[in-house]
Amino acid sequence: FITMKKYALLLVVVIFTITAKGQDADKAPYAIKYDFFTPVAGCFGFSLELPRTNFTSLDIDAGLIGLKLGDYYSNTSFGGGYASIGPRYYFRKDELPKNDMRGPYFKPQFLLNYFQYTYNYTYYEPVSNQNIESEVTGSDFSANILLCMGSQWILSDLIVFDLWFGLGYGGDWTKEETNVPPEYFYEYNSRSYKYSHVHFGDSPMIFDGGLSIGLVF
Repeated sequence: FITMKKYALLLVVVIFTITAKGQDADKAPYAIKYDFFTPVAGCFGFSLELPRTNFTSLDIDAGLIGLKLGDYYSNTSFGGGYASIGPRYYFRKDELPKNDMRGPYFKPQFLLNYFQYTYNYTYYEPVSNQNIESEVTGSDFSANILLCMGSQWILSDLIVFDLWFGLGYGGDWTKEETNVPPEYFYEYNSRSYKYSHVHFGDSPMIFDGGLSIGLVF
């Protein structure tokens, strides 16, 4: 998990650095935001907004999965990352060549998510008449399309508040390994909680939402 987190963190830094430098060449403002509630969800997320026209921006989101603030997670350990990209369409067109990143907007985005995890599985063994606990290790990869609605405010041309929610569709592929005998183990073929978003049961529908706070540069 530690090695994977290092590579994921390096990827996030590289993406944001390259994109931000490219934006500097245009001498146009951009915003870097922190997803305020992600630590509660077990991850740590940031986003970068780059205005492109008088009503569109390019949004890039990335985050690390593995932040554990308490014992309320079903997995004893987990780690991974996620990334998404998509255009942001503001409902209001600005008079300037590039938008001021204010107001309500619609944003379709493509989201990739991957994490590994472990948890303890307890089963009853009738021969020994005992409850036996064994460790299960697994991996989860998902690809999703999310349609988001939100609104953004900028305080004093510096502090950004971005409130949003989204619904969409996604597919996931999970794999689990354990020493539990097959007749006593019921594999989780579909796990609804993905840290970066939530699946509605076994259906392909997904949900995400949040409050991002950041700065204009």
